[in-house]
Amino acid sequence: MRAIVHPADWLAHAEPPELSGYGRRLLAGGDSWFTIGTLNLAAASNVLFKLQFSQSTVIVNCAVPGDTLQHMVERMHDPLFDRLLRKPRFARHWEAILVSAGGNDLIDAAQVPPEAQDGVPIGPESRLLLQADEPEAALGTGPERHISRVGWERFARYLQANFEALLERRDEGPSRGRPILLHTYATPVVRPAGTLGVPQGWLWPALRRMGLEGEAAQAVSDTLFARLRRLLMAFDQDSGQPQACLGVHVFDSAALTQIEPAQPASRGVSGDWVNEIHLTPGGYDKLGRAFGAWIEQVLAAYP
Repeated sequence: MRAIVHPADWLAHAEPPELSGYGRRLLAGGDSWFTIGTLNLAAASNVLFKLQFSQSTVIVNCAVPGDTLQHMVERMHDPLFDRLLRKPRFARHWEAILVSAGGNDLIDAAQVPPEAQDGVPIGPESRLLLQADEPEAALGTGPERHISRVGWERFARYLQANFEALLERRDEGPSRGRPILLHTYATPVVRPAGTLGVPQGWLWPALRRMGLEGEAAQAVSDTLFARLRRLLMAFDQDSGQPQACLGVHVFDSAALTQIEPAQPASRGVSGDWVNEIHLTPGGYDKLGRAFGAWIEQVLAAYP
């Protein structure tokens, strides 16, 4: 059966939804794979709407468009996720915490230009992409030469620090020790397909600004998302990596071969993608079926 998804602010209504009658109660937060990625409501969806379980499940969703892990963790005044996770009189027991994080963070970091609007240079330690004439670019080969080594290391440290903070906050509330469930991201095709306010997408203009187009741009994007995939998978408690965190489980969405990629240079809906970085309802359906089955397997190990 399909999960019931309630926006978190509904819990503050005069007649809030009743959660006690469900077999499972999950808390969700994070970036745009858990919320809408387009203002075209006919094509709007997210993966939470597509999750299916063998028992009744309600998901209280705190995600908002464009949210990132840092926003979710560091906004001390957040009336939604942080309160429901750990604050006295607000926090509840959740069977699991679903987190969509890292994708928007990566895309945000990839859009940082080499110069600010006032012309002040932005060093490679504060961005992910390099220009071809920068000294560090000469140290790499292939798509790696367009990626800042120090920028990536800083990005990886930032994600790990925020995940560790999230684990600490989980254990300050009634959901102490409950699993945190993450996912990797299906690899996008770099193309000028966005939404209102960003009509040319996110990666396409950022890579083009650095002189990268076509296959060269796609190779750099593929490399960044492959790195993000490895980093997120390393947080899994069973990864055997130094970054492994007890109670963290990672679903590898990037391994789902049934998600159809978009056509290069297409500007609208293509394959299973509604724009450059968000899936169509059909794409989320493919993802949600596999993700829901995996969530059930993980939760079966938790009393």
